[in-house]
Amino acid sequence: MPRPLLTLVVCSIDAARYERCIARYRELFGAADHEIIGIHDAASLASAYNWAARRASGELVVFSHDDVDIVSADLVPALRHAMRSLDVVGVAGTSRVVDAYWPRAGAPHLHGWMASPGPDGYTVNIYGVDDLVSPGLEALDGMFFAATAEVLERVRFDETAFDGFHGYDLDFTFRAHQAGFRVGTCAAIALIHASAGGFGADWARYAERFATKHRGALEGRVASPSWPMAAIKVATREDVARLFPLATLRDVTARLRRGAGAAR
Repeated sequence: MPRPLLTLVVCSIDAARYERCIARYRELFGAADHEIIGIHDAASLASAYNWAARRASGELVVFSHDDVDIVSADLVPALRHAMRSLDVVGVAGTSRVVDAYWPRAGAPHLHGWMASPGPDGYTVNIYGVDDLVSPGLEALDGMFFAATAEVLERVRFDETAFDGFHGYDLDFTFRAHQAGFRVGTCAAIALIHASAGGFGADWARYAERFATKHRGALEGRVASPSWPMAAIKVATREDVARLFPLATLRDVTARLRRGAGAAR
């Protein structure tokens, strides 16, 4: 039997949110061979993702939060294109890890873009887009990313250090980079992430674990005093994909980086 092209992994304890999430993915996958692994009782995302990785039969495994809404229509072609030059692909991340909060790398080390909902529409956050596919990253945000079966055979999620719901993503993608795999972003994937993330005491505990685990790799790396990104308001879900072609994303990025350079 040939391996299915795609495996989708989604953890969720909210049945309605889970169904909305996978319904959109089914629509996007269309006729492409795929399977969906849903996990509804995860003790941690690292342990859940390891469990799913052991069972996945796809040549490419997509890990998605249940509150992610892909608004671009061509997810499968975008993933196929990205995986010609990448082994792990996401939508936002950094080419220089300085600590457990990847945006602290600052310009020009921030890459990707995404949107978040608000009371009066959506905010499109642009960190940095150089091309349709941006290679050379060290770590990715875990809201959405995909890894090849080979990566998952050689790099596992650390469910000992990250036995909750923070830090697992940066640690996994950073170690994939350290193992020699190609990590990057794909600007053709436009998504809305409904959560802004939590940065309380629980997050801080896992951030400290990340710093301790990677102390040697992070030695001498200093966080940037500013983390420039563009925050552009749009009215509708459709605007998120329609108003931000590659040329616009590049133009905004150039202006961001010029401003960051002038401020230094």
